[in-house]
Amino acid sequence: MEIKEKTKYALIVFMGMSAFGYWAFAYPEMLMERESLQLFLLNGDYLADRLVVPGGFARYVGEFLVQFYMNEKVGACILSILFMAIQWLSWLLLRRCVPSVKDKVLYMASFLPVVALWLLLCDIDIPMTLPVAISLTLLLMYALPARRNLCLIVSLVIVPVGYWLVGPVIVLVVVYHLRWLHKSFRKVKIMAESMMLASLLAICLLASSCFVPYSLENIFKGIDYQQIQVDKIGTHEVMQYDYLQRQKAWDKVLYKATRKGPKAKACVHIVNLARFYKKEITPEELKVSLYKPFTALTSTVSAMMMSDLFFQMGYVNFAQRCMFEAMESTSNYNKSGRALCRLAETALVTGQYEVALKYVSLLEETLFYRKWAQVMKSLVLHPEQIKAHPMYGPLQKIYSETEDELFI
Repeated sequence: MEIKEKTKYALIVFMGMSAFGYWAFAYPEMLMERESLQLFLLNGDYLADRLVVPGGFARYVGEFLVQFYMNEKVGACILSILFMAIQWLSWLLLRRCVPSVKDKVLYMASFLPVVALWLLLCDIDIPMTLPVAISLTLLLMYALPARRNLCLIVSLVIVPVGYWLVGPVIVLVVVYHLRWLHKSFRKVKIMAESMMLASLLAICLLASSCFVPYSLENIFKGIDYQQIQVDKIGTHEVMQYDYLQRQKAWDKVLYKATRKGPKAKACVHIVNLARFYKKEITPEELKVSLYKPFTALTSTVSAMMMSDLFFQMGYVNFAQRCMFEAMESTSNYNKSGRALCRLAETALVTGQYEVALKYVSLLEETLFYRKWAQVMKSLVLHPEQIKAHPMYGPLQKIYSETEDELFI
């Protein structure tokens, strides 16, 4: 029994709307943290740096999309569109591979890759490189010629080139060549051709290990398909508290804490900060609660949270130290736009204007931090204007008139 066209469209739209609702309202912290963990620069050097490793183009496209996650609604929309594209391409390719199977079964099966990716992306250690690589590979497969001999010739080109562009997920092209088994009685020949394509891919994998500074294991798994060091970014709890404190949603922080007490020490400090803003504790009590603050730096996100906390309290040096820790622990050798913004602020407040200018110059080459960087650049080049700034002026005065605090 065939599925009606209206039903097909309704199902894919329902899936896209479900994905949007999930990421925009149930899991927005994941989107914002992904943006926090990268610095996408709009220059040729950044593109070249990505293209010199296998899968670099997929990583570049993935990071380009992630920069829009600064607005979680836009990020959710991007993910939902990507999921719908993967589902539709999967269905079209399945119809080519197994035309004898009922269209209804194939259409429902085409949702399985989306479900798998959906679950994978709930893990912060899985970057956007993987879903982008899969979608680009599916698009290449769909563009392959219909004639077998011509398709084989094109595949011999696509496998090595595609491997360098999207990574080892290009193995799907090799598997896709097996679709000719049901059309030809020369099954041995089809298997031999598929083995040839597989051997070509294996040669590309081994050869690339001689030119890139990654282990063979990482190359086979896919560079940037997964973070090289997992469980460094932070737990879901830490990301939730970080999201709320960035929104300054102090009532929601306290409500969340009353429902279930925070486990991570950084989250406990954020709860105390919320209590301070709601005038439940005094500044001195907040300061006393920060005994041994470095024990809270258990992950990248927790270090960013502690930097925000110290900066709001006026302890600029500690805010700088925490953000340096976060920058150095960012996964897969990335930089962080959020970290650079904080480091530019602390350099400005402490009078390190040349250092601040270095950070600001990098941020000027981004899409969404550019305007902020231009405002900061004006302050760096005209330090006399800092005194009139509502936030940096008082912080600079406090910094210049008080001794550094030592938290142990």
